[in-house]
This record gives sequence, structure tokens and C-alpha cells, in this order.
Amino acid sequence: MRPLKSLWVLGAVGSLALSAHAQVLYTTSWEPPDFTAGSSAVGAQGWTAGSGTGSSQTISAEQARTGSQSLKWDNSGTLSSFYSIRRDLNWGAGNDLLIVTTYVWISASTQANRLYGLYLSTGTLSSTVLGITISGNGTVRAGTSWSATYSGAGIGQAPAGQYTERWIKLELTYDRSSGQGTAKAEDPGNWSVSATFSQSTTPTNVNLGTDYVTTADRAGVAYFDDLEIRAEPAPPFDGWDETDNGGGDAGDLVGTAQKITASDAEPCHTPVARVRGLMGANDADLYVICITDPAQFSASTVGVTGFDTQLWLFDCAGKGVVHNDDDPDATTGLQSRIDNRTNCITQPGIYLLGITRYNRYPIDDRGQPIWAPGTSATFRQVRCADGVSESKVLAGWSGTTSEAGRYIIELQGAHFVDANGTSGGDINGDGCVDDADLLAVLFAFGETGPRAEDLNCDGVVDDADLLTVLFNFGNGC
Repeated sequence: MRPLKSLWVLGAVGSLALSAHAQVLYTTSWEPPDFTAGSSAVGAQGWTAGSGTGSSQTISAEQARTGSQSLKWDNSGTLSSFYSIRRDLNWGAGNDLLIVTTYVWISASTQANRLYGLYLSTGTLSSTVLGITISGNGTVRAGTSWSATYSGAGIGQAPAGQYTERWIKLELTYDRSSGQGTAKAEDPGNWSVSATFSQSTTPTNVNLGTDYVTTADRAGVAYFDDLEIRAEPAPPFDGWDETDNGGGDAGDLVGTAQKITASDAEPCHTPVARVRGLMGANDADLYVICITDPAQFSASTVGVTGFDTQLWLFDCAGKGVVHNDDDPDATTGLQSRIDNRTNCITQPGIYLLGITRYNRYPIDDRGQPIWAPGTSATFRQVRCADGVSESKVLAGWSGTTSEAGRYIIELQGAHFVDANGTSGGDINGDGCVDDADLLAVLFAFGETGPRAEDLNCDGVVDDADLLTVLFNFGNGC
């Protein structure tokens, strides 16, 4: 899926050269003949005016990292506003990882509230999907919106005396296969500030620009040079992908839940580290997993998913077990985490892990909620099923949501199941289907209710469960 890189160089004129595995989509150091000192960059090599009025950029021969020219931004006088220029990324199919780098030289006279930045967007600055800026006082801001790059708290601080009058590297990466992005500012070899973000929107444009924090103390001068836009194979996803591994959209009911299974995975023994999928409008995705030790189990979207999530766990018959809306270990944030801190998971076995966007809730066949609707007092709680139909089986979902895009669920203590969505007969979870598992079924024969010995989850331990053990006898031993 992710072959070795092979790079072809693209000239500054912007013509596209392709290899089988990696592409340089565009590179420029703002040199003649396409760029002329004293003139705007707009109109050359596909650059257009972006956001703001009163253009503060011109091609300059005053500073250059390579060659003889760079892109100057003069905000020392009347042009103390926000402004940007942009061009298409021309990022086609074939390589999932986008890497955009440029260098910025900030004058020592630049004031604290003036900032300069690199942005990935779907248009102007208002449509920023990932951006990074550095200001006159060394604050590095980054995020998945324009506002995060000028009004955010910042992701770090450049060391005093080590960010002006020198070339600082700005870098943005975006992996469209996982929806993960990174933002980094550094003085290579001296200091580095970086952060990771989740973003479901794929960028189509690159923007270079200047902005300000407040209207006071916002004068400044800076230069950009050596911009490169590159696409290459992204690292392989270490986990289960809804489409790549599951073949399509995970279902939202017991009978359509996607089984996390593989021919080379041992049921209830081979761990699955994470699940990745796409959340459509009014969607709910369910995955069949095995939990061998409830105390070790957790599932989380914190830090790896960009939208407001909810996580749910049902037993193999579809009865509600545990749920969380907003991270119980934080005071802010809209991602979710479930575990067994409230002892909702009472025994090992086969379970259904579910994810929805906020405002989508599981209901029974009468339309009644399996969990009570969340409130400000319960959003950050990890809750056992506590609704009107807490003992009923999942029959559908209520509430409407818009499409949310890519999600990732980080897992601990979750394992693969067999092709039938069971433990494959290994009831005690020791990795071997043997006499112990056979005896477990025999001693529990005729028992009803949720039990590990009820391998096919039909509510009773019977001949079907005995046959599952017999047909798999000796596996893993």
C-alpha cells in the first residue's frame, strides 16, 4: 500500500512531473523571469489575490535564502491589515500525504501582534483547514481554522532571540487517508514547535499571508522563500479500516455490524489497536470486537478525531453496556472515551463497539432510548445503560446529524473475532480451543442471558455453541 519514494524534480515554472510514488507538485524561490523585483506575485505561476485588501506583498531582492529574490511582506505602515495570496495545490490521486514547507524571515522590528503564516485551505483564509503562523513575539499558533492561527492560545513559543533576523521553517502535513495533520515551526538544529490535528476536510489551496492578533502593536516586515509542495505515500494505517479492511460502510445494527476479523488473526487473542472510518449524515457505525479483560479495555477518539463524537458499547445481543459523550478525563473537548471505570462491563466476551456524531442515540423497537438523553451534568460521565429501555436490544437510532468525515478510535484491550463474529470457541481466552472450553459449554448448557459460553449470541447456551467449540477444537493449541 505504501511503496518506497521516488522523486522527480519540478522546475520553478510550475509544470508537473510525476513518478509512480511521489510528486513535487510545485516549488518556487520567487526568481526571475517569472517574478520581477518590485512587482506583486499575483498573476505569476498561478498565484491569485487571496484574503484582505491593500496588498502588502511584492517580490524583493533585499533578502533571499536561495537565489536573489524572495516574497516581501511590508506591514510597517498603512498596510497593517491581513492579506494573503493563494494558488491551487494540484493534488491529484495516488499519494495521500501532502507536505508543504516554506521559510520565513521576520525583521527584528516586527511587533508582538503581527504574524506571518502558511495555510492550507479550500479557498481564501476564511476556509483554512490547517494553518500555522509565527508572530513578532515568537508565539507559534496553529489549528484547523483561520481563527486558530491568529486568536488561538498558541502551540508553543520560540526561544527569545532565536526567531527574528533568520530563516524559520514552517511546515504543514496532511494525510487524507487518516485525516491527520501536523504543523511545525523550527529553526532547524536549534528549536522546534509542533502539534498534531484531526481534519476531515481535504485542502485544495495553499495560502501565504500576514495577519494580526490585535490592532495595537501590529507593524512588521517579513520575507518568504523556498516554498515546496510535495505529495508522497503516507505511512500505512496500523489498525482496522472500515473500507480497506471491512469492504465498505460498517452497519448500525447487530446483524450488520462490521466484524473485525482476518485469516491470520487469532480470535480474542490478536489485538486491534485502532479503527478508522467515515461518518456520514445520520450515520452510526458498529464493529464486532472481543474483550478478554474488561479492566484493560478502553476506546477513545480524543486527539485523533476532529468532530463531536459519542462512543457506545453493546453486548453481542445488542443490549447497552457503556457509553460516553465527552472525555471524562478533561474539562473541555468534544471527543469521547469509554472504559470500565464504572464496572459496566461485567464479563469477557464479544461486544459491539459503536460510534456516532453527537445527537444520534440508540433506541429499542418501540423507539425508546437505551441511554437517558445526555445533559450538561452527564456529558462527561462514563455511563452504563440507564434509559427507559436500558435492558432492551438495539433496534435503531434517533436524532439527525450532518456528515462528519473521518474518525479514528484508539483501542486498548480489544481483539479480533472470527469470521462469524465469535471467539471461535476459545471461551476462556487462553488462545487455545481445548477441553477447558468444551467443559465450559457443557457446565453452562441450558443457561440463558449474556454469557461467554453463548458463542452465537442467541441468548442460550445450547447445541450450536457446543458445535462451535467442537468444529474449532485444537485451534491455537
